[in-house]
Amino acid sequence: MYATRTPTLGPITAATEERTAGREAAPLVLERYRLHRRLGAGAFGTVWLARDERLEREVAVKLVPRERVNEGRFEREARAAARLAHPGIVTLYEAAVDDEGAYLVSELVRGKTLAELLTAGRLSDRDIVSVGIALCDALAHAHEHGVVHRDVKPSNVLIPARPTTPAQLAKLTDFGVARVMGGDSLTRIGDVVGTAAYMAPEQAEGLEAGPSADLYSLALVTYEALTGVNPVLTTTAAQRARRLGTHLPPLRRQRRDLPRVLGQGLDLALRPHPRERGRLDELREALLHAHDFVNDRAGIVTSRWQRRAADAGHELRSPPAERSHRHEHDPELEPRPEQTTPGDSSDSRAWPARALAVAAAATLVLWLSIHVLTPPPIAPTAAAMLAGFATLVLPRLGWAALSAALVSIGVAQHHPGAALVIALGASLPVALMLRDGTAWPLAVGAPALGLLGMALGWPAVAARARGAWRRSAIGAIGWVWLVLAGGLNAAPGRLGSTGATFDHVLRPLAGAGGLAPALVWAGAALTLPWTVSRRSLAWDAVRVCCWTGALTLGTAVGLALPGAPHGILETSDFLAGALASAAIALLPTGLRALRPAVHSRGSRARLA
Repeated sequence: MYATRTPTLGPITAATEERTAGREAAPLVLERYRLHRRLGAGAFGTVWLARDERLEREVAVKLVPRERVNEGRFEREARAAARLAHPGIVTLYEAAVDDEGAYLVSELVRGKTLAELLTAGRLSDRDIVSVGIALCDALAHAHEHGVVHRDVKPSNVLIPARPTTPAQLAKLTDFGVARVMGGDSLTRIGDVVGTAAYMAPEQAEGLEAGPSADLYSLALVTYEALTGVNPVLTTTAAQRARRLGTHLPPLRRQRRDLPRVLGQGLDLALRPHPRERGRLDELREALLHAHDFVNDRAGIVTSRWQRRAADAGHELRSPPAERSHRHEHDPELEPRPEQTTPGDSSDSRAWPARALAVAAAATLVLWLSIHVLTPPPIAPTAAAMLAGFATLVLPRLGWAALSAALVSIGVAQHHPGAALVIALGASLPVALMLRDGTAWPLAVGAPALGLLGMALGWPAVAARARGAWRRSAIGAIGWVWLVLAGGLNAAPGRLGSTGATFDHVLRPLAGAGGLAPALVWAGAALTLPWTVSRRSLAWDAVRVCCWTGALTLGTAVGLALPGAPHGILETSDFLAGALASAAIALLPTGLRALRPAVHSRGSRARLA
């Protein structure tokens, strides 16, 4: 297997074919390959689109002039590439030397390079993460066979037009500077081989480059693809050397909207010292965990992120030459008109959370207007619409105004107990999530599930929130609101007296029996994302069953403690809630298991 080495010729792709007018009969080389069209030329040789007359297939043939052939090195390069057999690595068919020069015959990949697709805005964050996963697998295969690539960069990553499996979403090419581990180096110690903008610090210093150098380069390629910024590419060689010896700006300093696990994985792989970078499988795991949480909308990362980083004092330049290059006559490479800056305030990913907050606030006010604050000052439907509008326009101020209005109505209707419960319930999310106004109304989902007898499923819902503290807080608030909703459904006498409300609602909630389930729900919401790997439905089912069992047992034990609130969960609620919780927890893994064919077809359509 071999990926042709064309550092100055560009990638071997059918998309870059150049037809030559008035050419003579196509020459035959190695007595079987008919050269038809020149794909590229440079200082190291010429690459041709050829036809294998013996096997009747199209191939890419690289011709290296005799004066540039170092037979020892050529043989070692070919031998290194021939070790590799992986769908993510371009295949070598033949390597030979004659009196005219050297020939490298390899697979012809029809598609475009990662550099071209990024420049054209054809990839989304999810596409980039998928490509990163595929490249991790390809490099892992090379390292297992003792081969280090040493020149991973966007122009050496080919994106096939019609991949048949997720492993073929990207193909790594150009193993021309590869080093065979355990054998003779292709260059002497002290030689600098590779592309300066993507090489690891030890490689730039001429030291031995091992698998960790490929890890660094792949992480840097992914970093640049996600942010539009390559912090290593600076103005002068001296500045580049200084940058290579230091920690690069964290990924999430450029893109705050990207998942934390993705930032941690790339930042680890980009550490300047090889021993601190971790392993390829750790980077792959981070990419895999982030895959479903990144944007699936294609576009170009605009200069807005570069301005933000520049304001923070980082050295930034425009994208490297291969990214700024554009094929003017290829309409498929023109930017899409709907491109937006990822992470912008108008980013579509901010609106689902806002919509959930609006729906939750409207549902809460509608229920209170019908069941507690009777007769309502205005029609319940109108009150719900007003609450939703206030939450939509100004989430925090709207929630504060809404809470004050509900408390005032309770006092005016001679229900001070209800007003006290509403005030406590409204202030709790503010205290726990002060800056996250859109999350304040979300815990209304716990009482809503309670009406269906599935309240125990709320921690699994809360676990879908981003951030450990946010998950824990929403899980705990869900339990508190479930208890408070049960108190508001109690006899009218308890609503009219603060003393009765305190004895029957607040005192049990403040005791060990009331707080223990809240802590259990918080812990369950916190740990579920770490329990589910989303890689194996069977193993995830086993782990989720254990997680659900711990959640059910912990809640039951808490309710059995002295002073616990009564009537919150019935026996049937535990069974229905446990089933609902397990189903919600396994839903992402189940969808992922059903998605490979759909994902492959969608990726082919976008990457083509």
